[in-house]
Amino acid sequence: MSRPTRLIPTALLCLAAASALAVETREQLTAKLWPKERIQAALGAVEKQKAAGLLSDAAYARRKTMLRNRLAGRFKPTMLSVTNPPLNFIQNGGFEDINRNSRPNRSRWLWWGGWSWGGDYENRWEDRPAHVHSGTYSARITCKGKAGRIGIMTPKLPIVPDATEYVFTVWAKGEGENQLFLNFEAGARGTLRKRIGTQWELVTLKGRPDADAKTYGLYIYVTGKGTIWLDDATLVPAVDVKE
Repeated sequence: MSRPTRLIPTALLCLAAASALAVETREQLTAKLWPKERIQAALGAVEKQKAAGLLSDAAYARRKTMLRNRLAGRFKPTMLSVTNPPLNFIQNGGFEDINRNSRPNRSRWLWWGGWSWGGDYENRWEDRPAHVHSGTYSARITCKGKAGRIGIMTPKLPIVPDATEYVFTVWAKGEGENQLFLNFEAGARGTLRKRIGTQWELVTLKGRPDADAKTYGLYIYVTGKGTIWLDDATLVPAVDVKE
């Protein structure tokens, strides 16, 4: 069984602070970081986001259920944020900021880089509600003919002192003969390959930093002749938490 983790705030977090936080139990951190007032404020914020059309029905129901369980003391997290809002190294994780002028086989999303290694693929923003997990857009990567490999990647990201791993999550759904390939590279190691089904699923990959590395990157590859949609990506540094 994997050990529970908690998030750490920034690349400049000192080792003394991280060590002090690590000795707290998950329950103690939950009580400290999620008091009743914060939960009630978060519930209000979710209602406003739904009214403004920023959340899908599924995302609204999921967040509302999580917050109600927190309020009732029933929520059991495996990871805890020590910042508000939680640290997320991914910028434009919802693929809402679009580069409409880039080539179809390169990144169509600001902040992300992109390339194509053979095959006939199109990267494009998706606005059909059935294919958007939350917000207005998702990322759609489609094979238009010959199969090969296409991908998007993060810029170089800083190694965080005392982090034992990096946790990447992304919501994905697929169509046809597709394969999603996630890979930590150039300073961290971790790989996942899987076919993505027709319903939204949360895909998680953990990466371990290389010794003495200063930076690392996360790469998303798509292969096969199908389509993959991506939305709501996060990447957070984590350290072990004492039970």
